[in-house]
Amino acid sequence: MIPSRLVIITDLDGTLLDQQTYSYEAAVPAIGKLKSLGVPLILCSSKTGGEISALWKELSLKDPFIVENGGAIYCPARYFPFSLPAFKSKRSFRVLELGTDVRTLRQVLAEAAADCHATVKSFGTMSVEEICALTGLMKDQATLARKREYDEPFLIDGGDRERLFRILIGKGLTVTHGDRFFHLLGSHSKGKAVRTLLDLYRQRDPSFVSVGLGDSANDLPFLMQVDRPVLVRKKDGSWDTEVTAAISGIERTRAVGPQGWREAVERILTEAGGSSL
Repeated sequence: MIPSRLVIITDLDGTLLDQQTYSYEAAVPAIGKLKSLGVPLILCSSKTGGEISALWKELSLKDPFIVENGGAIYCPARYFPFSLPAFKSKRSFRVLELGTDVRTLRQVLAEAAADCHATVKSFGTMSVEEICALTGLMKDQATLARKREYDEPFLIDGGDRERLFRILIGKGLTVTHGDRFFHLLGSHSKGKAVRTLLDLYRQRDPSFVSVGLGDSANDLPFLMQVDRPVLVRKKDGSWDTEVTAAISGIERTRAVGPQGWREAVERILTEAGGSSL
């Protein structure tokens, strides 16, 4: 394993970003080292394309990213030395859409909630102000978060939760649980999107090593696709039990959030022959 053949894939909230403040300050030295070594850093989150592209630009990244729990892959134009016929042009990116239209998701969610007398609040029914209050996002960030295309975050207050989930799953949809919300999506997942993207990297270099960093069960599908999965510690000092049960012996960070992220990346780069940070 050498740095030039590493590919790093990371979740955002609770992993690269602090769960409460959304700061990545603790991870900055490691991000800089990855960039100086030319190691791809792929953001993979439930966040929207608008949210992730803003962070991507802020961090001066050059690599693909995955939005809305695998709903789409954004790839900079001419990033790979071969054509991407399944991708369509969207501004300066080539985009592969893998998800179900959010309007369909919202309609099915509303019908299922009514059927089992569940009180559901989803992003499609919330105001920007409500999203700010629930997430701690600033107004401009919440506005971007509300512009969903393939994934609908929601909360449940009353009613038969298990029956609601059974109805949704019975209609061929997927329900996942992130750090703050349940998420309704189609048959796509972070895992499918990561597998698709890694196949493209494999065409360019079959010997690369993939590393994945996440903190919750929502990250499990993509952590199962990488060569070296890493579980970042939560603020309460725990590690996600669903992930630890599914991936025996998964590497865990001692530090929390972006500090734990930096810890893992530093260790991996040192083992790969990159200079310590």
